[in-house]
Amino acid sequence: MRVELLRRSRSRLLLAMAAAAVSTASLGFATPASAAASDGHYCGWISPDSPPGKTDAKTVNFTGTVQCDGPVRRVDLTVELLYHGLVGGPGQTVNGRTEVWQDTNVTLFGLGVTNPGTLCESGYYSGRATATVQFLSGSPEYITRSATSLTTYLTCPPPDIPIPPPSGAVTVTNPGTQSMLKLDSVALQMQATGGSGSYTWSATGLPPGLAINPSTGLISGTLSTIGTYNVTVTADGGGQGSTTFTWSVRKDSPCTRC
Repeated sequence: MRVELLRRSRSRLLLAMAAAAVSTASLGFATPASAAASDGHYCGWISPDSPPGKTDAKTVNFTGTVQCDGPVRRVDLTVELLYHGLVGGPGQTVNGRTEVWQDTNVTLFGLGVTNPGTLCESGYYSGRATATVQFLSGSPEYITRSATSLTTYLTCPPPDIPIPPPSGAVTVTNPGTQSMLKLDSVALQMQATGGSGSYTWSATGLPPGLAINPSTGLISGTLSTIGTYNVTVTADGGGQGSTTFTWSVRKDSPCTRC
């Protein structure tokens, strides 16, 4: 009799434990956090295998775009452009950046990186992208996705040979205030230093009757009109310089010709 009672008690205990296990599983505690659930989320890459391309002769660009199936609390998207040399060896990051989007209903996120033109070299390029997403609701709360593009060979032109800057700025010597009589003949030689040493000359505000030789910088002619003039003379050669001075044209007294 006692043995029978023990058997019945043990059976009731096993049934109770089984019921408790079923109840716990129905609350979702037995489901791993990373597993897809009925309210789970997903993020995928748009053309993850697309290799980098050239946006112009000297610029290589890679773009990574991820699309999620629901509004997010935060997205961290990192995109890198890798260079593999002329033989397609291990990649080296030549440029990359990360952007963050927060509290948005947008589900499509794209980010591109462009290498500086001075680093454009012929050889193999690939791209790499990583997105970490925190959703507003659902399980799993966080998703991290990574993708690496195909490798492609791109041809870049050789770098431009920089033109050395001119040796020093151009300085035009100021001849001082000029005061002359009407009908006087003029031969004023302008001077400059610095730059290439070979200049192209120009002038504004010269008194009527005068002109400047663009090759030699000589101002010449015959003064024809009384007045005061503000003259600016410019020399251009491996740089540019200018100077300004006053030119006064007056009549003699007495002057029977004026």
